[in-house]
Amino acid sequence: MGRAIWMGAWVVAMCTLWGQAAAAREFTPQAGLWSIPSETNGQPGRGFSLDVQGNTAFLQIFNYTDKGEATFHTAVGQLDDAASMTVPLLRFKGGRSMGGAPQDAVADGTAGDVTVKFTDGLNGTVRFPGEAEQPIARLLVNRQTQPWWTQLSTNPPSGKEGLQEMHWVVNTRAGGHDLWEASLRMKEDAGLVLYLTSRSQWDVAFQDLTCQFESSTQVFDCVPLAGSRELLDVRRLRFRIVGGDVVGEIQPMGDATRRLMLNGWDEGSFSCNAEWCNGPDKRSARVHVNSNNLGGDCITGSCSGYDHVTLLPSSGAWIIDDEATGKPGRGVFLDVQDNTIIVQTSDYLADGSPAFHMGASTLRSSDTLYGETKASMDLLRYAGGRTFGGPARTAREVANAGEFQMAFALKTDLYGGGGDNIEITTGVLTLPGESTQSMRRLQLEPVSDGIEHMLGEYFIRWSAGVGVTRPGWVRLSRVEGRFAMNADGTVQCYQDLPRTQAYRMFCALLPTPNLQQNWLGSAEIRIGPFARTNASRYPSFFRRTRDAHGHWLGLGAVSLTGLAIPASP
Repeated sequence: MGRAIWMGAWVVAMCTLWGQAAAAREFTPQAGLWSIPSETNGQPGRGFSLDVQGNTAFLQIFNYTDKGEATFHTAVGQLDDAASMTVPLLRFKGGRSMGGAPQDAVADGTAGDVTVKFTDGLNGTVRFPGEAEQPIARLLVNRQTQPWWTQLSTNPPSGKEGLQEMHWVVNTRAGGHDLWEASLRMKEDAGLVLYLTSRSQWDVAFQDLTCQFESSTQVFDCVPLAGSRELLDVRRLRFRIVGGDVVGEIQPMGDATRRLMLNGWDEGSFSCNAEWCNGPDKRSARVHVNSNNLGGDCITGSCSGYDHVTLLPSSGAWIIDDEATGKPGRGVFLDVQDNTIIVQTSDYLADGSPAFHMGASTLRSSDTLYGETKASMDLLRYAGGRTFGGPARTAREVANAGEFQMAFALKTDLYGGGGDNIEITTGVLTLPGESTQSMRRLQLEPVSDGIEHMLGEYFIRWSAGVGVTRPGWVRLSRVEGRFAMNADGTVQCYQDLPRTQAYRMFCALLPTPNLQQNWLGSAEIRIGPFARTNASRYPSFFRRTRDAHGHWLGLGAVSLTGLAIPASP
């Protein structure tokens, strides 16, 4: 992983035509650490870190040389209509070592081609040089067994109540989909209640369910709460939180043999750490995105808001700002699941040999709203593992490079800007023997010159007058001039000229495809390059469910142990 590799990824992405794909994927592979199940035995081995953005896939494979030394190879390219690609495994050498002076690496040929294919957001296959095709899967980290994980202390618990906020896109029996707000609450008696509300029918479509958490499968199993109104037609529901995503299955009330898919995302969890939560010092939060709930206000001596905030940085490829010079170098992959963070670095030894280091730790919350979320860990190097085409071998730890530190903080302007402050995509790192440097999430596909990068599917709550909203789905599938439009032109979106914020647009809902008339509704959309959601104080409520190529921004129909609802008796 390095600057030239990343620059190469940008070059590949820039050759991609913006717009809806001929065969859009119904999933996006989840960024983070992936494993080879047949080689997963609880001991060190090989695998790869993955980042997929739009059509572009970036794999950083960590494996071993014929002599058993740790090394890395990079694969970057465009996924085809079958979510597959065959690309060279690039090698590099001579780059900067930890604690060493700045030094560019150089290309060192290839190890042959790799073929990777994804079947859903958590599974696929890979064929390395000299080997048969074999399954690959996302490496999943179990969450804590109780949904009060944001509390400052769990032994003993510092409070009795907690809240997990999610948004789900659910398939309907009519063949469409709906957006639900899902709030999972831990009550004082330690029971779990799930409150569901349809965003398209806010006042009339809702349902309450009681849930059990199965620690062995990490699945929540939910049935209607006794005495509650069953206005969302849910007979049974099972779901699992996977990193920042949610997957699940619904059994509708009116058809016990049918199963409906749900995909969604986790927006954060919130806890009270005292009997009376009358100040932000008594509250803790763990969030993937900025939220107006974090700041708070004070009324008659009681203050809302949160002082103890754990920021969950975006999983995927990150780049060191000072080393982004367009030449080969080193880099970092982050994998964040719950409050666990796994780090894979691609770097070089003092003799210029390519190497990888890995570490894992727990994210530590701040003590003030704008304080830092921190993590520190030892970076370990391994040896003796499997090489391409070689027999199966388990690796062993051979060196500790020293302590690696990271920190992430909210920007002081939580709700302004062009969307780049929605997800946690900037931070600082301190590599062993080096000073602190800034880093940021790597954007694999560039911003278009026009508005093409804003195409996709959105759920929008249109402003239709004072206090009046009009919710609905919009598929922006084409560009005419400076306007992004739906198929019939009754939704038209544009950016200001000159463009000051690449990820902001203004949209009009029209009775006919003509802007020069009274609009049915308007919306201002600000979103980031990696985000599906907006901070809640932004002018308009929306969620993005497909990217500019038409690909689904969820994990799709996945198979996980315990997720399927068994047949009714």
